[in-house]
Amino acid sequence: MNNTSRYIANLYMTLLNVRNTLEFAIDRDHPVAIYNARKQVIEDNLTKNTALKNFLDKNGEKGQEILSKLQNFVDDIYSDSSTVLVVAGGSVRVDHTQHIKIYDYVVELTEILRGIIFSYINFARKNNELEEPTIKLLLTDESLYRSVLDKLVMIDYEKSFAEYNKVMNESKGVQTPQSNFIVKNELAKYASYIRSSRQNCHLTDNKTLDLLDEGIQLLEMTEGRRQRRDNRSFSDLFKTHFTHLDEYIKDAEFNWQNAYKPIMEEMVELAKEQAAKHAEESLEKSDVRNDN
Repeated sequence: MNNTSRYIANLYMTLLNVRNTLEFAIDRDHPVAIYNARKQVIEDNLTKNTALKNFLDKNGEKGQEILSKLQNFVDDIYSDSSTVLVVAGGSVRVDHTQHIKIYDYVVELTEILRGIIFSYINFARKNNELEEPTIKLLLTDESLYRSVLDKLVMIDYEKSFAEYNKVMNESKGVQTPQSNFIVKNELAKYASYIRSSRQNCHLTDNKTLDLLDEGIQLLEMTEGRRQRRDNRSFSDLFKTHFTHLDEYIKDAEFNWQNAYKPIMEEMVELAKEQAAKHAEESLEKSDVRNDN
């Protein structure tokens, strides 16, 4: 692994832990140890001598703007005052009514961090320093992230869409403050995440793009801008989309794990070597002082 690849791998650790925050939108148990580890990685990369901190410091006002966004993310999601994630004993209690706050931060910050990383990818490519394992890691990560985001957001979208239809049936098709609230504050937000993800996608393979396009087509059907295929029910359309997503995610996670493991193993070995070197240098300095 060359120096540029190491730098990119260091930047990637923040991206990884920001995007993994999506997992808290899944209705399951969340161990506090995982929560603490993610929080620690993100905070360390914002305060210590890391690749990300170095980048932000060197990029003036724009760098400070990104730093501020990341600090707000930590404050709102990972701090003791957060109402979204609350540590309770050995687990994390999630307020599942606040998924939109999680999505707002993760969607924006992952695109910012991915953009930073791809600027270094382009630099490496121009200087013939781009290594295959590095680009493989970034592309498999993006495949996994965009498919998981699609599924989680579409689960919430389907719930809000069902609630919207219930409200409209009760009002006999007349728009009400409640139905308008659902459209503006829930459905429109969820749809924006799906469309933004497709628009910012770096991937070019048809399998991925067709899957993301399928989600957008489903949104258009719920919005009345596209006919339902074969006049199928919305529940059936959502079920089919989720089946396609599950199949894709299974492969995407396998491919990402295979790309991630060797790079992280090399980074761990490098960290051990640097720690040993630092300890040896400290010991030598101590010996010098004792001799004097």
